[in-house]
Amino acid sequence: MLNRKKVGKWPVIASAALAAFAALAAAWISVRLVMPGHTDSDLQLAFAKPVSFNITVNTIGTLDAERSHIVSSTIKGDKGKIVHIIDEGTFVKKGDVLIKFDSAHFEAEMLRLAGELRSREASFEARKQILEWEKSQAEGAIHTAEFDVKDAKQEYSRYVSYIKDMEELGRKGLHYPNEIFQAKKKAEQLFAKQQRHETSFEQIKKESVFKIAAAMAEMAKAKNEIETTKIALDNIGEELRKAVVHAPFPGIVVHYETHRDNQKRKPRVGDSVWQNQPLLYLPDISSMIIKTFIREVDLHKITKGQKASIQVDAYPKLVFTGQVSSIGVLASDGGEAGKGEKYFQVIVAIHGENPSLRPGMTSRVIIHTDAARNVLSVPVQAVFSEGENKFCYVYNGQSVKKVKVEIGRQNEDYAEIVAGLTNGDMVSLIKPVGDEVKQ
Repeated sequence: MLNRKKVGKWPVIASAALAAFAALAAAWISVRLVMPGHTDSDLQLAFAKPVSFNITVNTIGTLDAERSHIVSSTIKGDKGKIVHIIDEGTFVKKGDVLIKFDSAHFEAEMLRLAGELRSREASFEARKQILEWEKSQAEGAIHTAEFDVKDAKQEYSRYVSYIKDMEELGRKGLHYPNEIFQAKKKAEQLFAKQQRHETSFEQIKKESVFKIAAAMAEMAKAKNEIETTKIALDNIGEELRKAVVHAPFPGIVVHYETHRDNQKRKPRVGDSVWQNQPLLYLPDISSMIIKTFIREVDLHKITKGQKASIQVDAYPKLVFTGQVSSIGVLASDGGEAGKGEKYFQVIVAIHGENPSLRPGMTSRVIIHTDAARNVLSVPVQAVFSEGENKFCYVYNGQSVKKVKVEIGRQNEDYAEIVAGLTNGDMVSLIKPVGDEVKQ
């Protein structure tokens, strides 16, 4: 902190005062201002001068893992019964076993389904042979019926030709009425026989199609039963694989506390759990972040990628580095402590890996938002506001003048003066009373 030095009472001759100011250019000074007819008062003064300073935003947040995983049972229903669970606080690698569930039910079901699959595959082969037999029978029956139709047509055609020949002889004077009568009678019988064979042929074809279709349907049914059993076998195999839960990435094991048996407790061996019921929390502490909140008035200073210095309450002598990785888009209420202020969540990623850090630890973060180098500045106590306007009270050795200024960057100690002051101007750190100010 800047030193303060007390200067003698009024009257102070101008030359002596200026010499004192020049000698104490780097310090704040105290001057007693006395004006005729008024009570004397003290002024705390500082110089407007080039200063280099850092602009930071300080905040408090909570450590968390950049990525984490809730471990739960993925076994359907409530068939997950814990037979082994890893100890809390254990560091695990990717692929390490975290939980084992009772697999006896799934193993028994797999044996049953495997036997059922073999039986249905045998049934499918039998139906396949029946289909081939039906096709062979149909082919033979159709061939025989087709031959009978063809034979009946040929025999009928012979008698028709014989009758025509006999009738031709009759036209030539040779009459055989009895033979023609018998031939026509026989032809009628043969025509009826031909029709019976044709009807039988059509019926055999239809019956063959039906029998083959029925055999194909039975074979398709058997095939579907095989596929259904295979799917069930795959599903139970998947459930069996789910009976062993592995770590998806390295981390530290935290048992998830929840309500069980009318009490809030952590999981243990013997518990039956439902699908998706949380059992373990696995944060990956190789990559840690800090979740914190920034005031709305400071949000314009924050951008992604800005560097940060971090201290953790648990290890006050250690300083970590990091950078802003995420800025929230929605404001949240600061609650009663915030007195109506709005806050935005900011995520700071910590560089490197430190196994001593744990989720939930309190962290103090300094975000380095900007750096002013050798810019004309005054202490922030020297800047006063009236509405949207900023003013400084400049002391010339005898009186104080109110000067409007334009402020640039600032931190908790200094404010950059963009316009209104020059190097070496002396400004008051306290607001003078009205009679002391020269307009």
